[in-house]
Amino acid sequence: AVNSHWFQATMEPSPIFTAFVITVAIEGLGDKYGEEARLERDSWTILKNKKYLGDKAPPHSIQKRASFGIKPVISDNSKSTSKPVKSEKRTPQFKIEKNKKMNPTEIKAEVFLPGVFNLRQIELSLGEDRIQLETRTGNFYLDIFLPININISSAVAWFNNVSSVLHIKSSID
Repeated sequence: AVNSHWFQATMEPSPIFTAFVITVAIEGLGDKYGEEARLERDSWTILKNKKYLGDKAPPHSIQKRASFGIKPVISDNSKSTSKPVKSEKRTPQFKIEKNKKMNPTEIKAEVFLPGVFNLRQIELSLGEDRIQLETRTGNFYLDIFLPININISSAVAWFNNVSSVLHIKSSID
């Protein structure tokens, strides 16, 4: 693979230099691999944005490899000592906005948390440029960095039980 910017700036304007570079590369491959390389020194093609030559792409095969540290699950119906499956945490839907016209020194965030019914089920942590949220039910986890710094002492958060939306409002430093 060759850097396309370098190729366009150096190789395309000079066909003589291009032929020289490709001939040197073919000679080097021929010296290294000998007849095994089966190189045609007189007829060569420059491929642009293509990783193969011809009409059809070569078949792409995926190899099965040994997986280290992963043990197969053996199901035995006579013993029922299964552990409860822990659900994975999802990133909730959220919206962060800064109203440039009405109040340019304030930022608002809304986080939609379906299935959360009480403010006590939410753990919220605010940093000067970060919002981190996790529900105690374990369903949602949000960790985002903001491109601006917020004033933590002026931050206010409230939860709407009906719509399951957490509102966060803070002034900007």
